[in-house]
Amino acid sequence: MTATTVAQQGTPPTSPPPKPKSDPIDRILDVGIYIALGVLVIVFSIASPYFLTVGNLLNIGQAVAQTGILAAGVTIALIAGQLDISFGSVIAVTAVLVAVLTGAGLPAAVAVLGAVVAGLLVGILNGVLIVNLNISSIISTLAVGTAVTGAAYLLANGQVIPLPDPAAFSWVNVRVFGLPVPMLIAIAVYVAGWVLLAKTKLGAHIYAVGGNSSAALRAGIPVKRIYYTVLVISSSLAVLAGVIVLGRTGAGDPSYGAADMFTVLGAVLLSGIGLGGGTGSVQRTFVGVLIIGVLANGLVLLGVQSYYQQLVNGAVLVLAVVMEAIRRKRRSR
Repeated sequence: MTATTVAQQGTPPTSPPPKPKSDPIDRILDVGIYIALGVLVIVFSIASPYFLTVGNLLNIGQAVAQTGILAAGVTIALIAGQLDISFGSVIAVTAVLVAVLTGAGLPAAVAVLGAVVAGLLVGILNGVLIVNLNISSIISTLAVGTAVTGAAYLLANGQVIPLPDPAAFSWVNVRVFGLPVPMLIAIAVYVAGWVLLAKTKLGAHIYAVGGNSSAALRAGIPVKRIYYTVLVISSSLAVLAGVIVLGRTGAGDPSYGAADMFTVLGAVLLSGIGLGGGTGSVQRTFVGVLIIGVLANGLVLLGVQSYYQQLVNGAVLVLAVVMEAIRRKRRSR
Protein backbone atom coordinates (compact mmCIF):
# COMPACT_ATOMS: atom_id res chain seq x y z
CA MET A 1 0.00 0.00 0.00
CA THR A 2 1.41 3.36 -0.98
CA ALA A 3 1.46 6.46 1.16
CA THR A 4 -1.12 8.02 -1.18
CA THR A 5 -3.48 5.10 -0.69
CA VAL A 6 -3.12 5.37 3.06
CA ALA A 7 -3.99 9.04 2.96
CA GLN A 8 -6.99 8.49 0.68
CA GLN A 9 -8.51 5.56 2.50
CA GLY A 10 -7.64 6.74 5.99
CA THR A 11 -7.21 3.09 7.01
CA PRO A 12 -3.80 1.89 8.09
CA PRO A 13 -2.46 -1.40 6.82
CA THR A 14 -2.21 -4.18 9.36
CA SER A 15 1.51 -4.48 8.57
CA PRO A 16 4.09 -2.78 6.37
CA PRO A 17 3.87 -3.70 2.70
CA PRO A 18 5.70 -6.99 2.17
CA LYS A 19 8.69 -7.05 -0.08
CA PRO A 20 8.55 -9.57 -2.91
CA LYS A 21 10.64 -12.65 -2.29
CA SER A 22 12.49 -13.51 -5.46
CA ASP A 23 14.16 -16.74 -4.34
CA PRO A 24 14.94 -18.94 -1.31
CA ILE A 25 18.04 -16.90 -0.44
CA ASP A 26 15.88 -13.85 0.23
CA ARG A 27 13.61 -15.90 2.46
CA ILE A 28 16.59 -17.29 4.37
CA LEU A 29 17.91 -13.77 4.91
CA ASP A 30 14.51 -12.71 6.25
CA VAL A 31 14.22 -15.58 8.74
CA GLY A 32 17.92 -15.69 9.56
CA ILE A 33 17.46 -13.80 12.82
CA TYR A 34 15.03 -16.43 14.10
CA ILE A 35 17.35 -19.23 13.05
CA ALA A 36 20.25 -17.52 14.81
CA LEU A 37 18.30 -17.28 18.07
CA GLY A 38 17.31 -20.94 17.85
CA VAL A 39 20.88 -22.03 17.17
CA LEU A 40 22.20 -20.02 20.14
CA VAL A 41 19.61 -21.54 22.46
CA ILE A 42 20.46 -25.07 21.31
CA VAL A 43 24.24 -24.55 21.56
CA PHE A 44 24.16 -23.00 25.04
CA SER A 45 21.64 -25.59 26.25
CA ILE A 46 24.06 -28.35 25.26
CA ALA A 47 27.15 -26.52 26.53
CA SER A 48 25.75 -25.59 29.96
CA PRO A 49 23.23 -27.51 32.11
CA TYR A 50 22.25 -24.22 33.77
CA PHE A 51 21.19 -22.35 30.65
CA LEU A 52 17.64 -23.67 30.25
CA THR A 53 16.74 -23.45 33.93
CA VAL A 54 13.80 -21.25 34.86
CA GLY A 55 15.99 -19.07 37.06
CA ASN A 56 18.49 -18.40 34.29
CA LEU A 57 15.81 -17.64 31.71
CA LEU A 58 14.29 -15.12 34.11
CA ASN A 59 17.74 -13.63 34.60
CA ILE A 60 18.02 -13.17 30.84
CA GLY A 61 14.59 -11.54 30.74
CA GLN A 62 15.48 -9.11 33.51
CA ALA A 63 18.89 -8.36 32.00
CA VAL A 64 17.51 -7.47 28.55
CA ALA A 65 14.51 -5.46 29.78
CA GLN A 66 16.35 -2.15 29.75
CA THR A 67 17.96 -2.86 26.37
CA GLY A 68 14.62 -3.93 24.98
CA ILE A 69 12.78 -0.79 26.07
CA LEU A 70 15.47 1.43 24.56
CA ALA A 71 15.63 -0.61 21.35
CA ALA A 72 11.87 -0.33 20.87
CA GLY A 73 12.09 3.47 20.88
CA VAL A 74 15.07 3.50 18.52
CA THR A 75 13.21 1.10 16.19
CA ILE A 76 10.12 3.28 15.93
CA ALA A 77 12.24 6.36 15.21
CA LEU A 78 14.37 4.49 12.68
CA ILE A 79 11.34 3.18 10.79
CA ALA A 80 10.42 6.84 10.28
CA GLY A 81 13.93 7.44 8.96
CA GLN A 82 15.45 9.02 12.09
CA LEU A 83 18.27 7.44 14.11
CA ASP A 84 18.16 8.56 17.75
CA ILE A 85 21.40 7.90 19.66
CA SER A 86 20.71 10.23 22.59
CA PHE A 87 18.95 7.53 24.63
CA GLY A 88 21.95 6.79 26.86
CA SER A 89 22.16 10.42 27.93
CA VAL A 90 18.44 10.50 28.73
CA ILE A 91 18.93 7.50 31.03
CA ALA A 92 21.70 9.34 32.88
CA VAL A 93 19.86 12.62 33.31
CA THR A 94 16.68 10.79 34.36
CA ALA A 95 18.43 8.85 37.12
CA VAL A 96 20.36 11.86 38.37
CA LEU A 97 17.41 14.25 38.22
CA VAL A 98 15.10 11.92 40.14
CA ALA A 99 17.79 11.28 42.75
CA VAL A 100 18.45 15.01 43.18
CA LEU A 101 14.77 15.96 43.35
CA THR A 102 13.89 13.26 45.86
CA GLY A 103 16.97 14.26 47.85
CA ALA A 104 15.55 17.79 47.96
CA GLY A 105 12.43 16.44 49.62
CA LEU A 106 10.06 16.11 46.64
CA PRO A 107 7.83 13.03 46.44
CA ALA A 108 9.06 10.27 44.13
CA ALA A 109 6.09 10.73 41.77
CA VAL A 110 6.84 14.43 41.35
CA ALA A 111 10.52 13.71 40.75
CA VAL A 112 9.66 11.15 38.08
CA LEU A 113 7.28 13.64 36.47
CA GLY A 114 10.17 16.11 36.32
CA ALA A 115 12.29 13.47 34.56
CA VAL A 116 9.46 12.83 32.10
CA VAL A 117 9.33 16.54 31.26
CA ALA A 118 13.11 16.56 30.78
CA GLY A 119 12.86 13.57 28.46
CA LEU A 120 10.13 15.23 26.43
CA LEU A 121 12.29 18.35 26.10
CA VAL A 122 15.18 16.23 24.80
CA GLY A 123 12.90 14.68 22.18
CA ILE A 124 11.56 18.09 21.17
CA LEU A 125 15.07 19.55 20.95
CA ASN A 126 16.10 16.66 18.71
CA GLY A 127 13.07 17.45 16.58
CA VAL A 128 13.94 21.13 16.29
CA LEU A 129 17.44 20.37 15.06
CA ILE A 130 16.32 17.66 12.65
CA VAL A 131 13.04 19.04 11.37
CA ASN A 132 13.42 22.80 11.58
CA LEU A 133 17.17 23.18 11.05
CA ASN A 134 17.49 20.20 8.68
CA ILE A 135 20.48 18.66 10.50
CA SER A 136 20.96 14.90 10.14
CA SER A 137 19.53 12.82 12.96
CA ILE A 138 22.85 11.18 13.80
CA ILE A 139 24.61 14.53 14.25
CA SER A 140 21.66 16.14 16.03
CA THR A 141 21.03 13.38 18.55
CA LEU A 142 24.76 12.93 19.14
CA ALA A 143 25.14 16.65 19.90
CA VAL A 144 22.04 16.75 22.10
CA GLY A 145 23.10 13.56 23.87
CA THR A 146 26.54 14.98 24.61
CA ALA A 147 25.01 18.15 26.03
CA VAL A 148 22.52 16.18 28.13
CA THR A 149 25.28 13.97 29.52
CA GLY A 150 27.19 17.10 30.49
CA ALA A 151 24.08 18.43 32.19
CA ALA A 152 23.76 15.18 34.14
CA TYR A 153 27.36 15.46 35.37
CA LEU A 154 26.82 19.12 36.35
CA LEU A 155 23.60 18.29 38.15
CA ALA A 156 25.31 15.49 40.07
CA ASN A 157 28.54 17.47 40.52
CA GLY A 158 30.30 14.48 39.05
CA GLN A 159 29.15 12.25 41.91
CA VAL A 160 26.86 9.29 42.35
CA ILE A 161 23.68 10.53 44.06
CA PRO A 162 22.06 7.90 46.32
CA LEU A 163 18.30 7.80 46.66
CA PRO A 164 17.19 9.05 50.08
CA ASP A 165 14.37 6.49 50.07
CA PRO A 166 15.16 3.50 47.83
CA ALA A 167 11.91 1.85 48.99
CA ALA A 168 9.96 4.31 46.81
CA PHE A 169 11.37 2.50 43.77
CA SER A 170 11.41 -1.01 45.21
CA TRP A 171 8.63 -2.00 42.80
CA VAL A 172 11.35 -2.33 40.15
CA ASN A 173 12.73 -5.36 41.97
CA VAL A 174 9.36 -7.02 42.60
CA ARG A 175 8.16 -10.12 40.76
CA VAL A 176 4.58 -10.52 39.63
CA PHE A 177 3.47 -14.12 39.07
CA GLY A 178 7.15 -14.99 39.29
CA LEU A 179 8.18 -12.58 36.52
CA PRO A 180 10.42 -9.51 37.12
CA VAL A 181 8.53 -6.22 36.77
CA PRO A 182 11.10 -4.75 34.28
CA MET A 183 10.55 -7.80 32.08
CA LEU A 184 6.77 -7.31 32.18
CA ILE A 185 7.18 -3.62 31.38
CA ALA A 186 9.38 -4.45 28.39
CA ILE A 187 6.81 -6.94 27.10
CA ALA A 188 4.08 -4.32 27.48
CA VAL A 189 6.21 -1.81 25.55
CA TYR A 190 6.61 -4.24 22.66
CA VAL A 191 2.92 -5.09 22.57
CA ALA A 192 2.12 -1.38 22.49
CA GLY A 193 4.75 -0.83 19.81
CA TRP A 194 3.30 -3.60 17.67
CA VAL A 195 -0.22 -2.18 18.03
CA LEU A 196 1.03 1.31 17.17
CA LEU A 197 2.92 0.27 14.04
CA ALA A 198 0.65 -2.47 12.73
CA LYS A 199 -2.84 -1.42 13.77
CA THR A 200 -3.04 2.37 13.76
CA LYS A 201 -3.12 5.17 11.23
CA LEU A 202 -0.12 6.74 12.95
CA GLY A 203 1.84 3.55 12.41
CA ALA A 204 0.98 3.51 8.72
CA HIS A 205 2.12 7.13 8.47
CA ILE A 206 5.40 6.29 10.22
CA TYR A 207 6.14 3.63 7.59
CA ALA A 208 5.06 5.93 4.78
CA VAL A 209 7.26 8.80 5.98
CA GLY A 210 10.25 6.53 6.44
CA GLY A 211 9.76 4.95 3.04
CA ASN A 212 9.41 8.18 1.07
CA SER A 213 8.94 11.42 2.96
CA SER A 214 8.30 13.46 -0.21
CA ALA A 215 5.53 11.14 -1.37
CA ALA A 216 4.09 11.08 2.15
CA LEU A 217 4.03 14.88 2.22
CA ARG A 218 2.25 15.01 -1.15
CA ALA A 219 -0.28 12.52 0.22
CA GLY A 220 -1.13 14.92 3.02
CA ILE A 221 0.73 13.16 5.82
CA PRO A 222 2.15 15.61 8.41
CA VAL A 223 5.76 14.56 7.99
CA LYS A 224 7.24 17.03 10.45
CA ARG A 225 4.74 16.04 13.11
CA ILE A 226 5.60 12.36 12.57
CA TYR A 227 9.30 13.11 13.07
CA TYR A 228 8.61 14.95 16.32
CA THR A 229 6.33 12.14 17.49
CA VAL A 230 8.83 9.30 16.98
CA LEU A 231 11.66 11.28 18.58
CA VAL A 232 9.52 12.04 21.63
CA ILE A 233 8.51 8.36 21.85
CA SER A 234 12.17 7.34 21.78
CA SER A 235 13.19 9.80 24.51
CA SER A 236 10.16 8.91 26.64
CA LEU A 237 11.07 5.23 26.59
CA ALA A 238 14.60 6.19 27.57
CA VAL A 239 13.14 7.96 30.62
CA LEU A 240 11.30 4.75 31.50
CA ALA A 241 14.54 2.79 31.20
CA GLY A 242 16.27 5.39 33.38
CA VAL A 243 13.70 4.97 36.15
CA ILE A 244 14.17 1.20 36.02
CA VAL A 245 17.95 1.54 36.30
CA LEU A 246 17.54 3.95 39.20
CA GLY A 247 15.27 1.52 41.03
CA ARG A 248 17.63 -1.40 40.50
CA THR A 249 20.75 0.46 41.66
CA GLY A 250 19.31 2.84 44.24
CA ALA A 251 21.40 5.76 42.99
CA GLY A 252 21.65 8.28 40.17
CA ASP A 253 24.91 8.07 38.26
CA PRO A 254 25.71 10.42 35.35
CA SER A 255 27.65 7.60 33.68
CA TYR A 256 24.50 5.52 33.23
CA GLY A 257 23.59 4.72 29.65
CA ALA A 258 27.11 4.87 28.24
CA ALA A 259 27.34 1.08 27.99
CA ASP A 260 23.95 0.75 26.30
CA MET A 261 25.04 2.09 22.92
CA PHE A 262 26.39 -1.21 21.58
CA THR A 263 23.67 -3.45 22.94
CA VAL A 264 20.79 -1.28 21.74
CA LEU A 265 22.15 -0.50 18.28
CA GLY A 266 23.38 -4.09 17.97
CA ALA A 267 19.89 -5.44 18.67
CA VAL A 268 18.32 -3.00 16.20
CA LEU A 269 20.83 -3.82 13.47
CA LEU A 270 20.38 -7.54 14.04
CA SER A 271 16.67 -7.09 13.36
CA GLY A 272 17.49 -6.03 9.81
CA ILE A 273 16.01 -2.53 9.93
CA GLY A 274 17.41 -0.43 7.14
CA LEU A 275 18.96 2.88 8.15
CA GLY A 276 17.00 4.55 5.37
CA GLY A 277 13.67 3.97 7.11
CA GLY A 278 10.36 2.57 5.95
CA THR A 279 11.05 -1.04 6.95
CA GLY A 280 11.34 -3.12 10.08
CA SER A 281 9.18 -4.09 13.04
CA VAL A 282 9.39 -4.18 16.81
CA GLN A 283 8.85 -7.95 16.67
CA ARG A 284 12.16 -8.45 14.88
CA THR A 285 13.86 -6.00 17.23
CA PHE A 286 12.55 -8.05 20.15
CA VAL A 287 14.28 -11.11 18.68
CA GLY A 288 17.46 -9.08 18.19
CA VAL A 289 17.35 -8.07 21.86
CA LEU A 290 16.96 -11.72 22.86
CA ILE A 291 19.96 -12.71 20.72
CA ILE A 292 22.13 -10.11 22.45
CA GLY A 293 20.90 -11.24 25.87
CA VAL A 294 21.23 -14.97 25.20
CA LEU A 295 24.71 -14.51 23.76
CA ALA A 296 25.91 -12.49 26.76
CA ASN A 297 24.38 -14.89 29.26
CA GLY A 298 25.67 -18.00 27.53
CA LEU A 299 29.23 -16.69 27.31
CA VAL A 300 29.18 -15.88 31.04
CA LEU A 301 27.93 -19.38 31.87
CA LEU A 302 30.76 -20.83 29.81
CA GLY A 303 33.30 -18.72 31.69
CA VAL A 304 34.43 -16.76 28.64
CA GLN A 305 36.63 -13.79 29.55
CA SER A 306 35.09 -10.34 29.10
CA TYR A 307 37.49 -9.28 26.34
CA TYR A 308 36.58 -12.38 24.34
CA GLN A 309 32.94 -11.51 24.88
CA GLN A 310 33.57 -8.09 23.34
CA LEU A 311 35.23 -9.80 20.38
CA VAL A 312 32.26 -12.11 19.87
CA ASN A 313 29.76 -9.25 20.26
CA GLY A 314 31.70 -7.17 17.73
CA ALA A 315 31.75 -10.07 15.29
CA VAL A 316 27.99 -10.49 15.64
CA LEU A 317 27.46 -6.79 14.96
CA VAL A 318 29.69 -6.90 11.87
CA LEU A 319 27.79 -9.94 10.63
CA ALA A 320 24.48 -8.12 11.15
CA VAL A 321 25.71 -5.14 9.13
CA VAL A 322 26.96 -7.40 6.34
CA MET A 323 23.69 -9.35 6.22
CA GLU A 324 21.70 -6.13 6.03
CA ALA A 325 23.92 -4.88 3.18
CA ILE A 326 23.33 -8.14 1.29
CA ARG A 327 19.59 -8.00 1.93
CA ARG A 328 19.40 -4.37 0.77
CA LYS A 329 21.42 -5.10 -2.37
CA ARG A 330 19.23 -8.07 -3.33
CA ARG A 331 16.02 -6.13 -2.78
CA SER A 332 17.21 -3.27 -4.97
CA ARG A 333 17.72 -5.53 -7.97
